[in-house]
Amino acid sequence: MATLLSRLTRSPSRVFIVILIVLVIFQLFSIRSKPTANFGSHKAAPEPCVGLEGLDDIFVTLRTGTTEAPKKLPAHYTTTLRCIPHYELYSDFEEVIEGKRVYDVLDEVNPEIVATHPDFVYYNKLRGKGRDAFTAEEMTQWATAKNTNGGRDSPGWRLDKWKFLPLADKALRIRPDAKWFVFIESDTYVLWPSLLAWLGHFDASKPWYLGQQMQIGDVIFAYGGAGFVISQPALKKVVEHRNTNLKFYDDFTASHWAGDCVLGKALADVGVPLQWAFPTLSSEEPADTDFESGFGGPERHPWCYYAASYHHLPPAEYPGFYSFEQKWYQKNETMLRHKDVFYNYVLPRLATERDDWDNHSDKEESTATSFKTCRTACENDPACMQFSVTGYTCKTSKALKLGRKASAAEQVKSGWMVNRIDAFVERLESKCKDRDWVLP
Repeated sequence: MATLLSRLTRSPSRVFIVILIVLVIFQLFSIRSKPTANFGSHKAAPEPCVGLEGLDDIFVTLRTGTTEAPKKLPAHYTTTLRCIPHYELYSDFEEVIEGKRVYDVLDEVNPEIVATHPDFVYYNKLRGKGRDAFTAEEMTQWATAKNTNGGRDSPGWRLDKWKFLPLADKALRIRPDAKWFVFIESDTYVLWPSLLAWLGHFDASKPWYLGQQMQIGDVIFAYGGAGFVISQPALKKVVEHRNTNLKFYDDFTASHWAGDCVLGKALADVGVPLQWAFPTLSSEEPADTDFESGFGGPERHPWCYYAASYHHLPPAEYPGFYSFEQKWYQKNETMLRHKDVFYNYVLPRLATERDDWDNHSDKEESTATSFKTCRTACENDPACMQFSVTGYTCKTSKALKLGRKASAAEQVKSGWMVNRIDAFVERLESKCKDRDWVLP
């Protein structure tokens, strides 16, 4: 071998040939040594929008308000709206937020109403001076206003009821050929694989109105925060009917406080009743979901069903929940059920106790005034899953919820009966019986 090598290296041309042969052998070895993308149990991460069939048939409208839009909208651009080819953003003030145009949904409301109705005082100030019409303290106060029995106590919320019927009209004009119209809010999170698969069970050529059921008076309607879906035939019906009865619906809106109820009444008036959709569509975020809730009926616990939407998800959590969702699809060939969200997103954050944390326990225990005695009260009730103490007030709950961080000033401490979680899971699993979707 040494003799052969010495002969090959006597001339520059032979040296070049030797080097070339060595490089080729090395390259071939390197290629064969590298694992392919699908080697073993490792799969190439799919693009988030791959496989979402039916998106072209959908038009999405996201409804928001001036006080919350800058904080909440940007989180949607890289999460819930990332794969959506046809959508528009609507508010009570036209502006551009991080490169996205937000349109004024109220620009075609009867000018006389805009000029005279007290709900529009706030709107007229916005149109005149934008956010400069209000102090920073006012904007902060309105953005954090609490919900009441008659809605949220802020001028922007009182104006919100006027947006629903104009929004339906605009959506149909912008995308008249869409099969489905999906209406969401700035804190609605949509799990598109589930929503698209669910809609596949319905005939889009028929009038459908799908959403989480709510009721005010004798009107049953879809709760706006959970998101709701209207088929093209149903939307055409309600838009045409409203446009020929403008004064009636303007008067009805003026006398009401919930715009989603106003739209629900208009749909009922044209013979399109609500198809109840809970728990496929949900009005709660994962951290506040009662996975055993019987709101949809005694056999419709969220635990068993595929999840297509959540509500009240804070903007800061959108990237994390979106990342969790995408990782799920990379590792699993099934869509997410609410129980999967519990196992993988909620359960890892439960503990025996947490300071400055409110798990939203709801039953007040008058005999317990400390964390220790509150825990004992919960332990003594076999159905109790969690408890919390605020000051000297103890509350327990049969539901199992994560809840949310509380400020130190609120003085809330929460605890969970983690030793009862296995039995809780077993009980819910026994009730599923292959339930997947909420269908007619």
